[in-house]
Amino acid sequence: MKQTIAYSAYFLIVATITYFVENFLYFMISGILFYAADSPPGDISNTSKLLFSVGMPLGYAFVLFGVYYLYSQIIKDFNIHLTLSIGVIIHIIIAIHLIWNIVPLFF
Repeated sequence: MKQTIAYSAYFLIVATITYFVENFLYFMISGILFYAADSPPGDISNTSKLLFSVGMPLGYAFVLFGVYYLYSQIIKDFNIHLTLSIGVIIHIIIAIHLIWNIVPLFF
């Protein structure tokens, strides 16, 4: 039971962080597109598209691994051990979700 609560709490923490990061990326990309429309030829380059659509979510996945490691160290004090595979699955799902939602903004 304690382990289920620990996984649920971790998922809620990661979901909250992801919500704010996704909104930040959305507003940042919208601002860049607005600026690009205001002054031609200031459109977003293909490198920027690749960075924002794939590089940022993958970099964020590595940040989530750091959060997972920190969380697992804190949980060990309560004698609860989390398996890495659950964290990896959650992070892969979130990275795919971010890529799925950010890529249509560019293309």
